[in-house]
Amino acid sequence: MNEASIRQTARSAAVICLCFLLTSTGWLSWEYHLLEQIPAEVSDIWTMIVGYLLQAAGIGLFALLIRRKEQEARRVFSAALVMHMLFMIPAVISPYTVGTLVFGLLMNLNCGVIAGYYLYDLTIRTAPSRRATAFGLGYGLAILAQWLLSLIGGGSLYYSEGVLLVCLVLTSAVLAAVWKGHRTEGEKEIREPPKAPGKHLLVSVCVLVLLFGIVNSSGFAFPSADLGKTVNVELSRLVYAAGLMIAGIVADRNRRYSAIFALSALMIPFIILALREETVSSVIFWVLSYFTFGFYSVYRITVFSDIAADHNALWLSGFGLMAGRIGDAAGEGVCLAFGARLTLMICLTAGLFVVTLLVFFRVYQVLYVPEYRQEQDEKEKFYRFAMQHDLSAREREMLRLLLDGKTNAEIAGALFISENTVKFHIRNLLQKTGCRNRNELVMSYMGAKQT
Repeated sequence: MNEASIRQTARSAAVICLCFLLTSTGWLSWEYHLLEQIPAEVSDIWTMIVGYLLQAAGIGLFALLIRRKEQEARRVFSAALVMHMLFMIPAVISPYTVGTLVFGLLMNLNCGVIAGYYLYDLTIRTAPSRRATAFGLGYGLAILAQWLLSLIGGGSLYYSEGVLLVCLVLTSAVLAAVWKGHRTEGEKEIREPPKAPGKHLLVSVCVLVLLFGIVNSSGFAFPSADLGKTVNVELSRLVYAAGLMIAGIVADRNRRYSAIFALSALMIPFIILALREETVSSVIFWVLSYFTFGFYSVYRITVFSDIAADHNALWLSGFGLMAGRIGDAAGEGVCLAFGARLTLMICLTAGLFVVTLLVFFRVYQVLYVPEYRQEQDEKEKFYRFAMQHDLSAREREMLRLLLDGKTNAEIAGALFISENTVKFHIRNLLQKTGCRNRNELVMSYMGAKQT
């Protein structure tokens, strides 16, 4: 990966980190303040159902706006940041329940617009092979920072007006990061007209992410009464940060593995449901759920980011989080409605999981099977070429890097050898293949692929 790509990845991760730290800090402070005014079971309805649905609406609103006028994306984002801050002030300090609710819900709507922008920004600025890492790193660092904030005054920051100063600083930092300098190459390039993906594929992936959210939330749905009492949510979310970072690395190495791990993670809700009546600490439930949730979170982002980039329909970038938020809200609603009837909950979750499996394999066949076959064909062709010319293990490494367009210096850095050693192996490689230079070698390999 070249230096420019590294900078873009780091920048995307930084923007995501600042934005998520801002919105999640505001959301938690609103949640804590609301718990002081209304019962926990009522708070869950407003925060985890209505609030999540408004976040989804905000993402959809941003998608609609940039579909019509993409060049206004940063202005829309900046306006949402300002409004988020303005609505947050009464949401976390209002002595009246109505004020806390109304301004908190408006804050959630703007949270969605903010999320829509940073996912759009991730898609246009970051290389496909680094998107998941940038997202996982950004979210993970934000969660780590949130935990550090929770150490201030023993966690009292989230219950005090001091959180407003923190969020004001974060808002200013995000605005500076987004507007600093000129438009980047990713924004300058002239793109082809959008080519919308097939409707069946789009609907299937949306339904899959929605079902993931419902099944996951059906098991991972704990009352707000746990917050700050039996569970330190900021500390338990450190496990979520670890899951996010690991999931990001896995997804960038192989999208198929990411999808399979996200599906496998849905087994955790069954374990949680089965153990809910046992004498097991709720902290264990939170930790297990947060870790596995990292794989689902990364998958729902990258699957739509890839679709948006591949079809040049960037307004789709946030659809993964939008569908996920709707699924999270629906899953929370299922738990609130049937949580007291454990057997029914297990049967309902199992039924939804079966449906999720059916949709997953349909999506898998379309998105990942052709890619897998292509990779296998490529490996077989590479193996035949290497065997035909009796290439050593080191010469095969050289060939792979040459085919990737690496320079001698980049190959030396990748293999931790000197440039002279690189030149020596390349000379041997050219002699064995009967080529005069690396361009002829690449052409020879491409010709062998076609035979």
